[in-house]
Amino acid sequence: MRTILAAFAYLASVNLVIASPANAAPKLANLPEGRATPAIIGGLAVLPLKVPSPRADGKIVVGLSNGVERETTINPELQAILTAFIAERGSPIATVLVADAKTGDVLAMAEGRSPEAWGGTTHTALHPKFPTASLFKTVVTSAAFEIADFDPEVPIGLMGGCGNVEPSGLWMNDHIVGQNHMTMRRAYGHSCNSFFAKMAVNTLGLGVISDFARKFGFGQQPLADFYIEPGTIVAPTPATSSTYTVGRYAAGFGMVSTSAAHVAATMLAIANDGKRVPLRFFRDSPAAAPSEQYGQMIEPLTAQKIRKIMEATVRGGTASFAFNRGKPKRLREITGGKTGTLMGRTPLGLTTLFSGMIPIENPEIVVASIVVLEDHWIIKAPSLAAEALSAWVELKEKNGVMTTAGELTRNRKYMRDSAPRRRKAQGRT
Repeated sequence: MRTILAAFAYLASVNLVIASPANAAPKLANLPEGRATPAIIGGLAVLPLKVPSPRADGKIVVGLSNGVERETTINPELQAILTAFIAERGSPIATVLVADAKTGDVLAMAEGRSPEAWGGTTHTALHPKFPTASLFKTVVTSAAFEIADFDPEVPIGLMGGCGNVEPSGLWMNDHIVGQNHMTMRRAYGHSCNSFFAKMAVNTLGLGVISDFARKFGFGQQPLADFYIEPGTIVAPTPATSSTYTVGRYAAGFGMVSTSAAHVAATMLAIANDGKRVPLRFFRDSPAAAPSEQYGQMIEPLTAQKIRKIMEATVRGGTASFAFNRGKPKRLREITGGKTGTLMGRTPLGLTTLFSGMIPIENPEIVVASIVVLEDHWIIKAPSLAAEALSAWVELKEKNGVMTTAGELTRNRKYMRDSAPRRRKAQGRT
C-alpha cells in the first residue's frame, strides 16, 4: 500500500506526455560560425553513413560541403579493431558505440554491413528503429528504485517461469512455493519477463513507467553535438490497457524503438549519477562534463543502485557467456550491463542488444552494441560489447596508460592467483 500511495503522489506532480518539443531533451548550441555540413538538422551536423578512414596523420576527420574538415573524437586504433572484429564474423548488421564516461567523447562507432545493403539511411549506430527489447527493463527498475524504494534483495512470488508474459495471468500469483520466487537482482541479471511485468502492475503503474521512459529520452532526440533521429514509443493507453498489456510493455515487448547512440546516451547518465552528458563527436565542439546544465535523468542514488544491479547480468546472467572466456574474462568482475533480445522489423531479424560500462564503481567508458541475427547465429551483442571493452583496456595498457579498469583487473587477478600459492606454501591442497 505504501508503494502504491507513493506512486499516486508522484503521478500528481509530473507531466506524463511521452514526447513533445516542449519536454524534449535540451539541445546543444549550434555548430561553430561558418561551419557548413552536407546536411544540418536543428543546427546539428548529419553524420555520413560510414566513419572515414584515418588520414596520413592518423586523425579521423569528416569533410564538410564547404571544404572545411572537422576532426572527430574517434580513436583510430579502437575503431579499426572493432571494424575488423565485425568484418571477420561475416559483417552482419551490427554496430558498437564506445564513449568516454566522463566527457561523452565517442571513441569508436563501428558497424558491419553497409546500411545501404539492408535499407538503412544512416550510420548503423544512429538507426532509430531497433527494438528496445529488455533494455526497457532498466527504465522500470529505475522507477522501482526511485518511486517505490524497491529492495533488490527481497524475493517476490513468481509462478510460470520467466518466459513470455501470458494472457492467463499466472505470473501475477503472489504465493511463494518452493523455488517459485525471485529477487530483483536475479530477475534483472536473467532478464525475467514475468518479474518485471508483475512489479510494474503491482507496484508502479502505467503512468509512472511512461514518465520514466520520457526521462530516459525515448521518443526524443538524444543529447549530442550531431543529429540523432529519435526512436519511437507507443505506450499503452489507460483507457484500453489491461494487466496483460501493461505487463508486456514493462517487460520490453512494447512498441518502443531505439538506436545504439540513444542507448549510449542513457548509459552516460547512469555512469554519472544520473546527470546527462552529451555525446561528443567533433573535437571543436565545447567539451562537456557532468553538470546540472543538461539536467538530471534520474536521481544519483537511483543511478548508483542501477550500476550495482547491472553486475548480475555479467557475472551470472544473460551476458555471462561473453565474459566467461578469452580476453574479456578479466573484465567479468568489473563490468555492468543489460541485454535485450527481440525480433525486429526494420531491419528484419532477431535483434540482440547490450548496454554497459566499466568499471561499475566509477565508470570510465560506456558501450552500446546491437547485432541482428538474420538467418543463423554469428555473434551476439554482448560478445561485441565485451570485445570493445577488452580492446579499450588493452590499447590503454599498450600506450602506457593504466586505467582504473586495468588496475582493478590486475589486482583481482592477483588475488585469485595468490590464494592457490598461499595454500601450497602452507602445505594445503
